[in-house]
Amino acid sequence: MQSRFTERIVADLADPGSDEPGRAAEAAPRDGTLDRSGTSEQALIVAARAGHEAAFEKLARLHSPRVRRTLARITGSADVAEDALQEALVRAWRSIGRFEGRSSFFTWLTRIAINECYRAIKRSEPVTLPLDDAVGERIPSWGSQPDEIFASREFLQAVAAALDRLPEDYRLAVVLRDVEGLSTTEAATVLEIEEAALKSRLHRGRMVLRRELDTYFSP
Repeated sequence: MQSRFTERIVADLADPGSDEPGRAAEAAPRDGTLDRSGTSEQALIVAARAGHEAAFEKLARLHSPRVRRTLARITGSADVAEDALQEALVRAWRSIGRFEGRSSFFTWLTRIAINECYRAIKRSEPVTLPLDDAVGERIPSWGSQPDEIFASREFLQAVAAALDRLPEDYRLAVVLRDVEGLSTTEAATVLEIEEAALKSRLHRGRMVLRRELDTYFSP
């Protein structure tokens, strides 16, 4: 059986042009989520905005694992992800009174956390691909591949390595949409770009991954 990670990636890469939400969206926390005490997320947000620290701490516990995972996928470093998350939580608490609910709390917190990653890491110049690089041409079908291949440790490592090698802009788009399951609107909001730009980065990122992983299946 495929792992959740490879199932999401394979499903989305099988149709790189699709604009449907990633598989992870089915399990993604939304604003109606109840915490363990039965309190709705929206009620926690209202209380946190009113200055109740305990409510904010519940929100942090609810969303931190997913934000941490997102940051680790983006940075490739668990330590950097954790540091950025902690800084983001501090900034989010200081700014919670200005949270207007135009996006989900997770989207808002993730945007803050990604900005912290940019502050924490001295990044090299972004790598871009020319517009005529022909990425995605002659892409064979994966439909006939046995599930054992997708579930193998070797394929998992190949996917993770290919994701790490993506140009930063593409990696951010693919992680947010195909790994974490954000909608196009949510991912664009996190990255503070137009939806059209998000779709372009996502499509090209998927194509680069397809090209790299197709060589894995070459006879």
